[in-house]
Amino acid sequence: MENNNSSDYMKLFCLPYAGGSATVFSKWRRELDPRIELLPVELAGRGRRFKEPFYPSLPDGVKDVSSYIMEQIGDSEYSLFGHSMGSLYICEIMKQIRKNGWRKPRHLFLSGMYPPHIRDKKKIHHLPDEEFIQEIIQLGGTPKEVAENKELMEIFTPVLRGDYKNVEEYFLVADQETWDIDMTVLTGDDDNLVTLDDINQWRKYTSQSCTIVTLQGGHFFINEEEEKVIDIINKTLIA
Repeated sequence: MENNNSSDYMKLFCLPYAGGSATVFSKWRRELDPRIELLPVELAGRGRRFKEPFYPSLPDGVKDVSSYIMEQIGDSEYSLFGHSMGSLYICEIMKQIRKNGWRKPRHLFLSGMYPPHIRDKKKIHHLPDEEFIQEIIQLGGTPKEVAENKELMEIFTPVLRGDYKNVEEYFLVADQETWDIDMTVLTGDDDNLVTLDDINQWRKYTSQSCTIVTLQGGHFFINEEEEKVIDIINKTLIA
């Protein structure tokens, strides 16, 4: 895509959910407005970075991701989209942006996650494999053919467990931030992980607008309602 510094050109960095890779967002390119350049972020330990060691903690992952994002921005405006764990990455990226005086994103999309100051949620990363996998399957993001394939799950489970460990440990130390950036918060109406009250508490995180959108589906409504999610992004970022 040719670089363009006009206000209607945007780079969109997308951060995945636990166990997810950059490929979960790649198909969005077909429907995104051509003035939005999609840049899915690949985390260590999966996808093309499968051989790299997992991050010891979520903030360690954010240091890696933040460097990549800042290198890719160039002269363009940019926005951030995160689903579930990806939303927590955005919270920590915003700390890095403030700390280092980096250019701020124009818009934040926080999807399928309660804010980090909410700490009283169930912890699962320490469970034995069989119980851990059952908890993951109940969230609905693991395809049945993967969940029932022992060999695949042996590969997939360490990635998930590493991400869940980092997320659950992060909640113990995370604090509430206040940003001056417009936000869109997305949630599924049948998400058994996140309540509407949880979602409304994201309003505390910005002094600017916070638009909350409820879509049909469970925790992985971004797959079930992909067209609507992309339509929201298009209408929000491109005037």
